[in-house]
Amino acid sequence: MIYYSILTSGLIHFLLNYLRMNRLPGKRKIPPKTAELIDTALEAIIDQWYLSVSDYYVTAEKKTDNPGLEVPEELKRFHDETGHRIKFNKGDLDFTYGLSVLTEDDTCTLEVSVNNKVPNFNYTELVRRLASYYQTNKDKTIEGFKKLKKIRNCEVFHLNENLQESMMFEEREGKADIVRLSFGVEGEYLEDLLADPPNFMELIHKYCVAPLRRVYADVYRIKRK
Repeated sequence: MIYYSILTSGLIHFLLNYLRMNRLPGKRKIPPKTAELIDTALEAIIDQWYLSVSDYYVTAEKKTDNPGLEVPEELKRFHDETGHRIKFNKGDLDFTYGLSVLTEDDTCTLEVSVNNKVPNFNYTELVRRLASYYQTNKDKTIEGFKKLKKIRNCEVFHLNENLQESMMFEEREGKADIVRLSFGVEGEYLEDLLADPPNFMELIHKYCVAPLRRVYADVYRIKRK
C-alpha cells in the first residue's frame, strides 16, 4: 500500500483519536473535520503519486538542487481549496489529474478528474470503457478492513447505473477540457474507513483513481495513433 507511506505515524494517531470522539451513526450530518480528514488522505495520495514518478521528470526540487537546469518543470503538484492535483507536461504528455471531496449535510462526494487537451477526444469510448470496468468490479468485496466484512465496492462508492450521469464534461474554449467522475461515499462506513487510513487510501486509489487514469491513457493512445 505505497500510496499511504507519505502519512506520518503522528497523523495516524490524530485520525484515530478524532474518530473516537466523533462517531458517525446512521445518516448523521458529516462533521467538517471528517471532510478535512478525507481531504488529508487525498492530499497524501497525490503527494505519494508525485514522489513515485518524480525520478522520471524535471521537478522543482531537481531545479533547486541543480541551478543550471534551465528547462521547464515536467511534473508539478498543487494543493489548494479546490482540491489536489498532479500535472504532467513532458513531450506529448500534457494533462492534469485531480482529487477533491465535497460534503453537504449527510452526503459525501469524492471527485476524480482529468484535464484533457486532446482535440476531438473520444469521450464516448472513455465512458464505455469506464462503465465496463465498474460493471465488472462493483460487486467485488473490499479488502483489508477488520470491521467491514463482505462489503462490496458499490456499497462504499456509489455511482449511477448509467455511468454518464456520474460524469461531467466541462468544455473550456482556449483551455483544457475537464472530465469529472463523482462517487458518493456511503456515510455509514466513513468511521470504519477513516479508522484504517492505509487501506482507505489504497481503496480510493484502486477503485476511484486508477481506473480513470488507465482508461484515459488507453483512449489517449488510440487518439495519438
